[in-house]
Amino acid sequence: MITEEAFEVLAAQTGLPLSAEQKATLRAVYPTLREMMDLVSRPLPREAEPGHIFVPEVR
Repeated sequence: MITEEAFEVLAAQTGLPLSAEQKATLRAVYPTLREMMDLVSRPLPREAEPGHIFVPEVR
Protein backbone atom coordinates (compact mmCIF):
# COMPACT_ATOMS: atom_id res chain seq x y z
CA MET A 1 0.00 0.00 0.00
CA ILE A 2 1.18 3.52 -0.70
CA THR A 3 1.46 6.07 2.09
CA GLU A 4 -0.96 8.96 2.08
CA GLU A 5 1.87 11.45 1.70
CA ALA A 6 3.34 9.62 -1.31
CA PHE A 7 -0.09 9.38 -2.91
CA GLU A 8 -0.68 13.10 -2.41
CA VAL A 9 2.59 13.82 -4.23
CA LEU A 10 1.58 11.59 -7.15
CA ALA A 11 -1.90 13.11 -7.27
CA ALA A 12 -0.48 16.64 -7.25
CA GLN A 13 1.85 15.77 -10.15
CA THR A 14 -1.13 14.95 -12.37
CA GLY A 15 -2.42 18.52 -12.19
CA LEU A 16 -5.98 17.22 -11.98
CA PRO A 17 -8.36 18.88 -9.52
CA LEU A 18 -9.37 15.83 -7.46
CA SER A 19 -11.89 15.90 -4.65
CA ALA A 20 -11.18 14.10 -1.39
CA GLU A 21 -13.63 11.35 -2.45
CA GLN A 22 -11.88 10.88 -5.79
CA LYS A 23 -8.49 10.69 -4.09
CA ALA A 24 -9.80 8.09 -1.63
CA THR A 25 -11.16 5.98 -4.49
CA LEU A 26 -7.92 6.17 -6.46
CA ARG A 27 -5.81 5.41 -3.39
CA ALA A 28 -7.94 2.32 -2.68
CA VAL A 29 -7.29 0.90 -6.16
CA TYR A 30 -3.68 2.10 -6.41
CA PRO A 31 -2.15 -1.38 -5.83
CA THR A 32 -4.11 -2.76 -8.80
CA LEU A 33 -3.21 0.25 -10.96
CA ARG A 34 0.47 -0.18 -10.02
CA GLU A 35 0.34 -3.85 -11.10
CA MET A 36 -1.20 -2.87 -14.43
CA MET A 37 1.42 -0.14 -15.00
CA ASP A 38 4.19 -2.65 -14.27
CA LEU A 39 2.70 -5.16 -16.72
CA VAL A 40 2.41 -2.59 -19.49
CA SER A 41 5.96 -1.34 -19.10
CA ARG A 42 7.53 -4.83 -18.99
CA PRO A 43 9.26 -5.80 -22.25
CA LEU A 44 7.66 -8.72 -24.02
CA PRO A 45 9.44 -11.43 -25.97
CA ARG A 46 9.26 -11.21 -29.74
CA GLU A 47 6.96 -14.23 -30.00
CA ALA A 48 4.33 -12.41 -27.90
CA GLU A 49 3.66 -10.03 -30.79
CA PRO A 50 0.91 -10.93 -33.26
CA GLY A 51 1.83 -11.81 -36.81
CA HIS A 52 1.81 -8.97 -39.29
CA ILE A 53 1.34 -11.03 -42.40
CA PHE A 54 -1.82 -10.78 -44.43
CA VAL A 55 -2.66 -13.78 -46.55
CA PRO A 56 -5.77 -13.16 -48.67
CA GLU A 57 -8.11 -16.03 -49.27
CA VAL A 58 -7.85 -17.06 -52.93
CA ARG A 59 -11.02 -18.45 -54.53
